Amino acid sequence: MTARMRRLASDYEEIKKNFAGHKNIIVTPIGGEPPEKYHVTYFVNGIYLLPDGRIETLGRHEVEITLHADYPRYKPICKILTPIWHPNFRDGQICIGDIWGAGESLSDIIINIGDMIQYKSWNSYSPLSADAAKWAMENKHLFPVGNINLHVADYASSKEPVEIDLFDEEGKTVDSDDPASTAKQENDNGAPTVSEKTDANDFEITAEELAGIEFVPTAQRMQTVSHGGIVKGNKLNFKTVLVKGLLWALIGAFVGFGISELTDKNITSDVAAARLSGHSELVDYFEYREKADAAFEKAFGEFESYCKKEGKDSDSTTAFSTWCSSVASSEVKGYLDDYSTYDDKADDALYDAYSDKYDGDEDKLGEAIATVTRTGTALWSAVIALFIGLFLGIGEGVYYGSKEKAVKYALIGAGVSLAIGFVSGYLAQWMYSGLLGDDPADFTAAFVRGLGWAIMGLGIGVAVGLIKPEKKRILFCSLGGLVGAFVGGFLFNYVCKVIPNDVVARGVAIVIMGILIGVGVGLLEQFAKAAWLKVIRGEFEGKEYLVFAGTTSIGNNGKNTIVLFKDKLVGPHHCDITLDGSKYVLTDCGTPMGTIVNGQKVARHILRQGDAIAIGNSVLVFNTK
Repeated sequence: MTARMRRLASDYEEIKKNFAGHKNIIVTPIGGEPPEKYHVTYFVNGIYLLPDGRIETLGRHEVEITLHADYPRYKPICKILTPIWHPNFRDGQICIGDIWGAGESLSDIIINIGDMIQYKSWNSYSPLSADAAKWAMENKHLFPVGNINLHVADYASSKEPVEIDLFDEEGKTVDSDDPASTAKQENDNGAPTVSEKTDANDFEITAEELAGIEFVPTAQRMQTVSHGGIVKGNKLNFKTVLVKGLLWALIGAFVGFGISELTDKNITSDVAAARLSGHSELVDYFEYREKADAAFEKAFGEFESYCKKEGKDSDSTTAFSTWCSSVASSEVKGYLDDYSTYDDKADDALYDAYSDKYDGDEDKLGEAIATVTRTGTALWSAVIALFIGLFLGIGEGVYYGSKEKAVKYALIGAGVSLAIGFVSGYLAQWMYSGLLGDDPADFTAAFVRGLGWAIMGLGIGVAVGLIKPEKKRILFCSLGGLVGAFVGGFLFNYVCKVIPNDVVARGVAIVIMGILIGVGVGLLEQFAKAAWLKVIRGEFEGKEYLVFAGTTSIGNNGKNTIVLFKDKLVGPHHCDITLDGSKYVLTDCGTPMGTIVNGQKVARHILRQGDAIAIGNSVLVFNTK
């Protein structure tokens, strides 16, 4: 017998024992033995909402419990078949998250659902029905609507097996063997139907009628159970690193690479660099140089296709010249003629600049060409950095739930990354060309390129840190960008050796750099955090939000630091967390629903490690290092 079947059998035996003769709960097994489905009838008071807005009670409730294939690993499916008005019931669904645990018996679940129906147990902090939750919070003086202790059955205990008694609509015991007399009836299709309630169970709730009933809020107990008072956010939240760092940096690197390749003939070209650097005298030279290179690439591309088809070595020093003279088509020869023409024009243009502008000074000409090259690298670096910073900024805003902040952070990330990316690219090329000899070793070349790229990564990290400027955060984000970019730059040369296509190799290296920058920034930001909120219940369950120095605002308006935009029970500006000296102080902003800390409504509260903060439908646990 499998573990699941043993659990089903155990549940069945316990149900027969606990509910045989129970005067308020009827449990009817459905299916084989042990059953995988139960029909439960409760004879307790619950409430439902009439179309005209009045609240009335119903004394009989029908629930269906299905023990699916993944039970007890996951909670059973519980549905209510009768009308009810309750924060944790909606459209037939029952939220049992507060009472469910793999070790919880099915009997306990049945009892607890009965307590929920009576409003002896309810949770407005994580409701299925927000409207019912709001109403319940405003009218909690009316609860509970039933005081029946379902844990105590009204019968003498017996060690002998007994059959489960059933009730008719009037609550009288009937013979369970008589199918015509059971409380659960069937329609023509064989489906269970719910009998109409009697007038005796029908009354409208008023405060006067329920005066004197002591309200014992169990939301506090349920909330405590949900986090056990010990839930903590880990120092390293890899989900945050993935979603907020790696993913958006990867997108930025990919987009940046694509844009840089598309603009290599204009924005990031040597021609554009010559104009930008003030060396217009070299524009003609670089234009002819680009045309000559393009013509040669066309010819050499045809040669590589020929070698691949014929199984020849394209790297041979003599193969290309032999092919050009004996095999090449007239079209290829036309490309080579264009190459020679443009190459000659480039030489002429360069000589004109050398003679007219630099008076025959080779050093000045060489320095001008080097300046153009550095400026070209700076433009390329700026484009890559622009988009990585842009998307990391977008990711920051999206993670915290604010479209407005996403735009703001994106502009900060893009602007700072663009400026620093340009400067760092210029310095990187200067460093790369200055430190390398004519024929450097592979490791030396990779290391120097890594240093150059590290400067660009440092700039991107600074940009991300400035999105939410804190000294420690800026430092760690900067280090993350520096380290990530260094590794990406270091690997560039080795990637080029593995991937012969320069464009593909460059793209792979840039994407690797983007990934590593995202990981580096994300990881080191985690080390920098001093306080944070972990969502343990609600729409954004599993997320962690950093609590920053100064004021961290929470609400459903995009202007807040943390935006719970999907929760209509959260106020536009719900509460603030302010760092006061060494203490984090939570202040409610006068919201109708209030802010609940550890089950108690608060106006101002000094937060401690592990405090559970209920805001609308969400519960967040406060953590500090």
